[in-house]
Amino acid sequence: MATQASPAKTRVALWDNARFALIVLVVIGHLISTVRTDTELGFALYAYIYLFHMPAMIALSGLFSKPEVTPKAIASTVQLVVVWLAWEGIWAVLRGLVEGKHLSQSFLVSPAWTLWFLVSLATMRILLPYIARVRHPLALATGLALIAPLLPAIGVNFSAARTLAFLPFFVGAWLAREHGWLSGDWFMAPTRALRAGAWALLGAVAAAMAVLALLPGGLRGLWRIDRWLTHRDSYAWMFANAPVGGWDANGSGVAGWFGLAGGGILVGGLLMLLAAAMTLALLLIVSRTHSIATVWGARTLYVYLLHGVVVWALRESGVVDSIGELGWVGIVILTGISVGVAALLSTAVVSKVFRPIVEPRIDWLFRRDDASATR
Repeated sequence: MATQASPAKTRVALWDNARFALIVLVVIGHLISTVRTDTELGFALYAYIYLFHMPAMIALSGLFSKPEVTPKAIASTVQLVVVWLAWEGIWAVLRGLVEGKHLSQSFLVSPAWTLWFLVSLATMRILLPYIARVRHPLALATGLALIAPLLPAIGVNFSAARTLAFLPFFVGAWLAREHGWLSGDWFMAPTRALRAGAWALLGAVAAAMAVLALLPGGLRGLWRIDRWLTHRDSYAWMFANAPVGGWDANGSGVAGWFGLAGGGILVGGLLMLLAAAMTLALLLIVSRTHSIATVWGARTLYVYLLHGVVVWALRESGVVDSIGELGWVGIVILTGISVGVAALLSTAVVSKVFRPIVEPRIDWLFRRDDASATR
């Protein structure tokens, strides 16, 4: 997630273009979320977005993370925590005033809606110096991601389930940067053939979902894949509530547990590989040239935090439901609104007005010598 661009640094257009493309997908996914099951188009679009957009966001964060525990790295992580706490308070006030909700027992323990990303990102940054010291960091991260859903106790508290689920993308991207795997011309200036292959992959997944959506019962009737893509629940819960084409790997006894483990790891592993492939494909097709999207892509943290309030307001006012009643046309309209919201929240005016609650200055929290080193 990017913040306001610093004039002292040269930014690579590729990364900011990718950030803006992904933040648009984030807004679309959240805006159509509550009406996704009303139409096959809405369900397929939601599932397609959730296959890879958050793994890709996490990967972009991992690309620019370092395992060194420097004053600057510490300040960056602390700022994430400060922003998370501030926005927990903002959401508590909004829901208290508008919905009449009181603070629940899970306040702060279970991050409010979109704030899980901040908690997970801060946790991954804290873990990286330790993970980086093992012999095979990506294997460790992947193992944790695939084994964690076997333990129902690992859930939404402090975004533990999502942190572990997305950890391989964070670690894998860090390794790619560390070893220079993405610095060659094959990636920085991909050939037409490679770009065509990337487009083919993204198109093939979209086409497969479209075909399944047109079958009797649709994609939703075949598999509630959206429940697997939220990365909050255990394998047992997901197979029970979202069996794959009727396949429920839950069983009894030791044999049943191993069957569940094997089935869950198989499905989880395949989804992870597909997310990685689609993430790479997206990065290959993203423009390498500077444009307005590049400028907007440097402010995605503003979009991420502020769009939740906009989407929530549109839901509470009934606008989303009213548009959703238009069927597939409504999904198209909501998609267009999402693009507009993302563009609006990316403007310089918005970043200037909301900087105190998105990028607050926290130099005062540190000793004078450390504070100067964070700049």
